[in-house]
Amino acid sequence: MSTVSKLIGILLAMTLCLPLHAAKIYKWQDDNGSWHYSEKPPLEGAPETIKLKSKKSDSEETEPSEETNEEISKGTEDNQSEKAPLPKSPEVLATEKARRAEDCDRARKNLDKLTHRTRILIDDEEKGEQRYLTEEERQDWLKKSGDQVKEFCQ
Repeated sequence: MSTVSKLIGILLAMTLCLPLHAAKIYKWQDDNGSWHYSEKPPLEGAPETIKLKSKKSDSEETEPSEETNEEISKGTEDNQSEKAPLPKSPEVLATEKARRAEDCDRARKNLDKLTHRTRILIDDEEKGEQRYLTEEERQDWLKKSGDQVKEFCQ
């Protein structure tokens, strides 16, 4: 393949990629209050157009203009209004419930071991060897395990 045809192929590929950089992103809120982002505007309503900013090199960076500051503050206000928790799907709720049940079971087992055993062998990561917990450490772990049982087993 000649150098000219390689050059033409590269230029053609670059030309096809130009529209990707010029894409507009539309943001709108539906009747249920959910926010949507898309490259295509919705059929109904007036979407807000989001300008994507490319990264500048260190030599091109300047202080933000007043327009940029306004956009940033507007974005902050939008984010604060969007912080309301969204309803979770039944699958997500079931997964969270199962995880909490596992955490509760693990915390109860830890509390039981710490309560009924006076000598607990642990791996000391600092020294890289196994050692027994001191009574102070055991009491501290007992308290933490009790707190975990309260947290996970509600």
